Amino acid sequence: MTAALTNEFRLVAACCRWPRGGARAEAVRAAAAAPVDWDRVERVTRRHRVYAQVQDGLADARVALPDAFGRRLTATAQQARMSALTLARESALLQAAFDAADCPALLMKGASLAMLAYGDPGLKWSWDIDLLTTPEAAARGRAILESRGYALVEPAGLDADRFQLFLGLDKECIFVHPETRVAVELHWKLVDNPHLLPGIGALSPARAVLIGGRALRTLEDAPLLAYLLVHGTRHAWSRLKWLADVAALLSHYPVEDMEPLYRQLQSLEAGRAAAVGFLLCHDLLGTVLPEGLLAELRADRATRRLVATARAALTYGGGEREVSTYTMPGFRTLLSHLTVAPGWRPFLSELRAKWTCAADRLAVPLPRRFWFLYHVLRVPLWVWRRGGIALRSIRSNETSRAAGTG
Repeated sequence: MTAALTNEFRLVAACCRWPRGGARAEAVRAAAAAPVDWDRVERVTRRHRVYAQVQDGLADARVALPDAFGRRLTATAQQARMSALTLARESALLQAAFDAADCPALLMKGASLAMLAYGDPGLKWSWDIDLLTTPEAAARGRAILESRGYALVEPAGLDADRFQLFLGLDKECIFVHPETRVAVELHWKLVDNPHLLPGIGALSPARAVLIGGRALRTLEDAPLLAYLLVHGTRHAWSRLKWLADVAALLSHYPVEDMEPLYRQLQSLEAGRAAAVGFLLCHDLLGTVLPEGLLAELRADRATRRLVATARAALTYGGGEREVSTYTMPGFRTLLSHLTVAPGWRPFLSELRAKWTCAADRLAVPLPRRFWFLYHVLRVPLWVWRRGGIALRSIRSNETSRAAGTG
């Protein structure tokens, strides 16, 4: 069953089309002509983190807005632009610091992607900087970030030995600068499943993207697109901003190049992610695809299920509610990971990754010869963790109520 689209979601999605003018302006005006609740439009925009796109799309289509909504949208879009420019500057400084230490680093998403997709770093909202290094250089990357004032916050409190253990269990960690509040995700792998995007990493061929006279390095076009498609599909495309970036990149390709591009993405082992992303961009953001390719993509039952899961996540609560692990779209997203890459080997790799919990091995370190015990401890440790989270939530609510009655 296809998730229904509200008028408000349709309007926000129309604003996320690219390029400006023409088909986008027509789609925005058509969506705005339907009855819309502007407060709901604001909530959908906030949920999907597409402030600048919505402001740009409505202005480009010359849609008359309620005064209060227009003022709030303009202010929020300006804040998003300023944040994007701050992150672009910090991205260049971090890249320079990694280069000076001879530590491999590529910038994923963020400012470099915004320039490639939109030609404007301010049109993409980001909350962090994604830096990709190698597993061998990740400890050096941590030292570089800490030398610049960043602190490891997720997972927190790891000494050198436990951090080295963590590198073999996960693919990324998060640092935050306590003064600027800038967050950096340091990646040493792009994806947990080794059957997706093998051979694409920090040492892959790169391209330079100029922003304000500074050159930021990122992956070349096809590998970057393959990564974005896999990332989006594994998150069930639960934010429009991810889909909008891909659609903007695809808008640079003539329609006759779409099928060769799809074949190239398949050769990079993007699994079914390319098919899912192409179909969602076509259905929701107006990307034009050849009829033969469309028929081929829709013919695969697993791809159709992944598309349905993504639409459910995108439109959860009318597109206004966040998708968490313990919602139905969140549960469907978790199950969908098993079918992004076709075949039984990727399926087993995904099951293994899901059963191997880094938090368990960090919380209860055991000698390697006793690692088989983690299979026994997996469920009780999960219950213990979830119970702790629930208890902290109850205490927080009680504190809030006490403060409200004081």
